[in-house]
Amino acid sequence: MGISVVIAVVVVALWTARTPSARRSNQETLQETMRSAITNPVAFAKNRFTGGVGAALGTDPATGALLIMKIMAGSPAETAGLREGDHILQVDGIATRERTLAQNVESIRGFSASSVTLTVQRAGSTNLQYVIHRSSWKSLGISK
Repeated sequence: MGISVVIAVVVVALWTARTPSARRSNQETLQETMRSAITNPVAFAKNRFTGGVGAALGTDPATGALLIMKIMAGSPAETAGLREGDHILQVDGIATRERTLAQNVESIRGFSASSVTLTVQRAGSTNLQYVIHRSSWKSLGISK
C-alpha cells in the first residue's frame, strides 16, 4: 500500500506542475497517468525521471572517435549548440576513446533533472565545452 501512495503523490505532483497550455493540449488524462504509474511503475519512472540530450551517436569510421550523427529538433543538444559531425572527446571529464559506444551513450544518459558536461571537437575550431541539461524520455518523445 505504501508504494502506491508514493506513486500517486508523484503523479499528482507531476500533473499539477504542468503549464496551463500543456494541461489543455495534453492527450494523456490524469486517470491514464495514474493507471500507467500503478500498472508499470518502473516504466513510468524511467520515462519521466531518466533521459538524455537528444543526440544520436555513432563512431567515426575513419578515426574511431565518438561522433554526433543526428540532433533531435528542439532537444537539449540542439539548444546547447551541438551539431551533427561534432566529435565528443570527453563526457564529464572522462575520455571517450578508451570506452565503447555503449559505455559513452550510457554516461550521457541519466537523471532528467541533472546535466552532463561534454567536451567537443568541431572542424575548424578548438575544443568546446557544453553543459547540457538532460530531458526525460517522455519530453523527448521517446518511449523507453
